[in-house]
Amino acid sequence: MSSLYFSSHAMPLRVPSYCCFELGDCSDVDYESYKIALLKKGIVLIHLGFSDDSAEVMEDIVSTIGLVHEHDSLGRTIWDVRIGGETGNEALAISHSDREFFLHNDGAFESEMPGYFGLFVVHADMHGGGENILVCADRIIESLSDKTFQILSTNKFKLRVPEEFRKSSDFIEASLIDESHGFRYRYDIIERGYCSSDELKALHELELKISLPHNMFKVRLNNNQILLLDNRRYLHARTGIKDRKRHLKRIRFNMPATLRVA
Repeated sequence: MSSLYFSSHAMPLRVPSYCCFELGDCSDVDYESYKIALLKKGIVLIHLGFSDDSAEVMEDIVSTIGLVHEHDSLGRTIWDVRIGGETGNEALAISHSDREFFLHNDGAFESEMPGYFGLFVVHADMHGGGENILVCADRIIESLSDKTFQILSTNKFKLRVPEEFRKSSDFIEASLIDESHGFRYRYDIIERGYCSSDELKALHELELKISLPHNMFKVRLNNNQILLLDNRRYLHARTGIKDRKRHLKRIRFNMPATLRVA
């Protein structure tokens, strides 16, 4: 069963006002407030009052508050999330298809998984598809059994690196919950043939929890809107694309290690 089977029952995410911003022009950028909101809540929404199809504002914000992450062997930092990718002919990545993209953490297959990512909406899905679904890691971890939590946080799982993101190694080994209770998860890269029976049971419990509708929240993004998200604190997904013109720009980044703001 798809992790998004019940996503139509997900509730809209209520984002605190200190995480929401209106940007009339480039002089209104408030880097420190964005960073504080990310550390405190793990999410920032910025609505631009102007077009920025090359996502220069998002790239400027990210490079100021953190360190931009290269996502492939070509050294690219901005990724076109649309059918066919940047050229219209790239078809390897799920984000370049019209299929749903199940719940996952970005770059879960990388030894140094990026801590944050940003999305800029060039053209939203005008037919109701491509909806963003979020699941909060803290909410899931609180509901896991002690045995499952112990297995997912201490055992090393073999994770396959997708061909389109391969830099050197074909696989990595890592736990699925880190020391800060952040997630590292993507269903299709876990090499289950190497898992013990206890590890498979732990995975089943985790995947059941994240697929329940009361653990899901939906976020509707509009044109000229930026979403910045804590990649470890939230699993995210995308429903199937209905508008072939849908186009987002994505960037991954890290910020200096800082204690989360209470």
